[in-house]
Amino acid sequence: MGSARLGLLGSVIMATVVMAGCTPRDDAASGGGDTAATSAPSASASGAPAVDAATKATCTTISGDIKTTMAKVADAEKIGPPAGHSAVSAQYSAGAAVLYANTFTSSASVNDATKQVADAMSDLADTYATPPKGKPSKAALDAAVKGLEAACAAS
Repeated sequence: MGSARLGLLGSVIMATVVMAGCTPRDDAASGGGDTAATSAPSASASGAPAVDAATKATCTTISGDIKTTMAKVADAEKIGPPAGHSAVSAQYSAGAAVLYANTFTSSASVNDATKQVADAMSDLADTYATPPKGKPSKAALDAAVKGLEAACAAS
């Protein structure tokens, strides 16, 4: 069961990564200039690196993805066992796949924190895949989300 789900998760991740590269860019169509200079952090008047706008945008997207996943999990939990366990597992797996696809920012700390949230979601998906006795703890996921929030605040 785990290897089939892991294979499915890998396929979802690959499809997401491939599709992300297929989005047309406005600057390429207009013959615009180099975008690397606009996404790299620049120095502020104090000499400290300025906030990376692309990383901040990714943090906002990831935060929204987490909220969406948790809302879908809450809906799936309402189904109740045993079918609800499969639905919750599927929602955590889908949420993790979306987060894994967003771990490519210029901030290593945000990438690592996002991966930790996705890993915690994957662990919960595995727990729900084999019907648990009682409600599994979300402590690891909550801690990972707080770590991500801290990483995003620092970037």
